[in-house]
Amino acid sequence: MPENYQSGDVEPISGSYVHTEVEGVDHRIYFEENGPEDGVPLLCQHTAGNNCQEWRHLLTDEAITEEFRVIAHDLPYHGKSVPPTSQKWWTEDYTMTAEKFTETLVNLADALELEDPIYMGSSMGGNIALELADWYPERFRALIGLECGAHSPGFYIDWLDHPEVNTTEVNAYSCWGLMAPQSPEQTRRETMYLYEQGATGVFKGDLYYYSVDHDYRDKLDQVNADECPLYIANGEYDYLTTPEDGRQTAEGIGDGATAIEFAEIGHFPMSEHPELFNAYITEVLADVTGDRDEELPDVLEPDDVGIELHQQGPAREKPAE
Repeated sequence: MPENYQSGDVEPISGSYVHTEVEGVDHRIYFEENGPEDGVPLLCQHTAGNNCQEWRHLLTDEAITEEFRVIAHDLPYHGKSVPPTSQKWWTEDYTMTAEKFTETLVNLADALELEDPIYMGSSMGGNIALELADWYPERFRALIGLECGAHSPGFYIDWLDHPEVNTTEVNAYSCWGLMAPQSPEQTRRETMYLYEQGATGVFKGDLYYYSVDHDYRDKLDQVNADECPLYIANGEYDYLTTPEDGRQTAEGIGDGATAIEFAEIGHFPMSEHPELFNAYITEVLADVTGDRDEELPDVLEPDDVGIELHQQGPAREKPAE
């Protein structure tokens, strides 16, 4: 993973806008990409309230972009994808639903003319892998749900969008405890910094989908992983969607669904510990493409992928009175 850039170096990531309709309305969607034009398309979805910068370390990983055309986008209302100019969007609360989310992803893949893309998303982007497998199994080569579960209640909270709360800070700190303490402090703090950039109400609006609208506890038999392989990879330190949640979800789906535990990492794997995540996901992608001879293990650990963990960060101490 190239982290030793020198002054004057230009990273190989390019950014563009593409127009596509969602619910009959034109949306201008920003995306960044890297990798060969004829590479295997890998469409990457950010977490709730965040943007495509979460994937910047994957976008510059030469070992991955040599084979894959990595594409990371900002959902409408996130990052550089401003709300639609033809709508008076300020007259109503922003709310994400499963129907709107899946339509956006499929229409984006169509607009970019992606042939047999692999979809990968984390958190709400992980949960939506179940709806994609249920409703659009023919559109994707494989689906990778990071921090994915059949149900993830409890995060549609009023104070995440409250006029008496500094939501910039509160939304970021609500994510701090979801990251593994041994992930590098610099990248954990960068993950929080990205959360401080979200527009008012968008984080909570995304969490309507994540914690309310998404509930597959009684519908797992509808998920079609036979037609489109589904990988559920949850971090050891994710207490919202635990590795056990992932295993139970995969067991409920049956054939075609694979659950993997990513050891020593949390709810934001691609941004909280990019070096470890990129090594882990390389193993999963090799399984998708058929380049891996052995079955994926139930648990992937740092030693399995040749990564030495950093020292655990300092504990947060209560200030002296």
